[in-house]
Amino acid sequence: MRRRIIASLVSFVAAIACLLSISPSSASAHAILDSSTPSPSSVVADSPPEIRLDFNEDVEANFGDIRLFDSKQREVNIEKTVRSNSDISIVSAQLPVLDDGVYVAVWRVVSADGHPVNGAFPFEVGDASSGNSNELLQKILLGLNKTSDLESPMALMRFIAFLGTMILLGAATLVRQGKYFPERSLVRLAQYSTIAIAIGSLGVLLLQGPIVTGRSWGAVFDGAVLSDVVATRLGVAILLRLLLVVVWGGLLLFAASSSHRQWKLTAVITSVLLVATFSFSGHPSAAPNSLLFIPVDMAHFVSLSMWVGAIFALLAVSRTEHAQEYVQRFSRIATFAMPVAVVTGVIQGLHLVGGVSAMTKSDYGRLLIVKTILALIVVGLGTRARRRLHSVEPKSVGRTIRLEALIVILVVACTALLVGKSPVVADSFDDLTFSASLVQANVVGDFSVLPTKVGAAEVHAIMSPPGGAMSPVVNVVVTFALPSRDIPAIPVVMSSVGPNHWVGVVQFPYEGKWQMEIRVSPKKNETLLYKSEVDVID
Repeated sequence: MRRRIIASLVSFVAAIACLLSISPSSASAHAILDSSTPSPSSVVADSPPEIRLDFNEDVEANFGDIRLFDSKQREVNIEKTVRSNSDISIVSAQLPVLDDGVYVAVWRVVSADGHPVNGAFPFEVGDASSGNSNELLQKILLGLNKTSDLESPMALMRFIAFLGTMILLGAATLVRQGKYFPERSLVRLAQYSTIAIAIGSLGVLLLQGPIVTGRSWGAVFDGAVLSDVVATRLGVAILLRLLLVVVWGGLLLFAASSSHRQWKLTAVITSVLLVATFSFSGHPSAAPNSLLFIPVDMAHFVSLSMWVGAIFALLAVSRTEHAQEYVQRFSRIATFAMPVAVVTGVIQGLHLVGGVSAMTKSDYGRLLIVKTILALIVVGLGTRARRRLHSVEPKSVGRTIRLEALIVILVVACTALLVGKSPVVADSFDDLTFSASLVQANVVGDFSVLPTKVGAAEVHAIMSPPGGAMSPVVNVVVTFALPSRDIPAIPVVMSSVGPNHWVGVVQFPYEGKWQMEIRVSPKKNETLLYKSEVDVID
């Protein structure tokens, strides 16, 4: 019976692992670009001396890369990307003297929590906009965009490392008569867990470099890439974790001495440091108020391990002579561990996503909701099991604990996926583009505004009849008004840059729903009015 239970759990873990390894993943932004010089879609009269990127959080010195392309999609040779010594949220690259024309800057950095972030924006050098920056940006991004085939294996490695750590710490909570790991089955479970931690952590270390550099399996054992990873915060944390796994391995070899004070002290210190390697290299370390929320994350991890990991440990001792004693101890521990795990998890999640209202706006928030629901289900099952402990039905209690273990695996899987998701919604280029096709008197107007956020934005107007060519329009006048702030119509100076293609630049001082009006004069004494609403964000 016990073998069937273990086999079922192993099969379930394997199924979750397979799901993590084959489900499609995409790199998600963690650091967000706050500002740049030159600004996106800006027109500068003279060649800028550098491209300077300022992010909302610290970025790693290694793996930073800025590339520049000209109007013919040729890469321009620029200086190496460096991080500022005075502000480690800023990277820059010196530029040669640029000729007049359209350019696209493509950048990639690694955020403080070890995740790759990339983006691109156009700018122009000269006296006026050519109107071709959007088209050039799209062409270059189409040529550069690649989906990494290592994201799913990375999620799998995180899952293995998380699950191994939780089971190891959970097994350490089942103390009997002052002795840790009093059963041989618990020692074996802990040893398997340390192996899992080592495999998962080593996998993350090897995959991190190829992922952030946009490479594939061939770069997994590239020594130069690996050395760059080791120098990052994540790399240092993983090396320390591997060392702590070795220490735990030694402690388990001498588990018979676990009642000694020196063994206990070493185990406690090693466990705290082991948990810290996750918190100091994850989201809490890069978020605001990190000194406060790193301890919150550690408390969440420890309480989750004392609850989640101990469930697996219970299964390992379910057929031993002292099984009932272990169940009673687990019941006492779970009474405070479960609420602490849920509360700290929710507090941390709300802090990272920016409040309750933002929970459904990102994959991170939605995944956090799923994890919280699963955790509450386990809380309910655990409460039910503890009530039955004193009444009866050991078999029924056992079934409940096995069900808890199955759901707990899903909780850990959610945790592994959360590490790879961005808590904050980073606006993509498409999200910051407004476009609409409007018709008046059989004349089609294609209008676009980019980016639709506070600051400078390009306005494009392309006119054409449904059935073919038309004579050049005489004039195009565009205005933007914001009724919610009583801002009257702001005129936009539009310039003709091609056959019936007009371009201008508007400055949005505030976010909100701006009313756009376009007055087109197909010929003298004739005006067509087009109206639309543009949602501008901050």
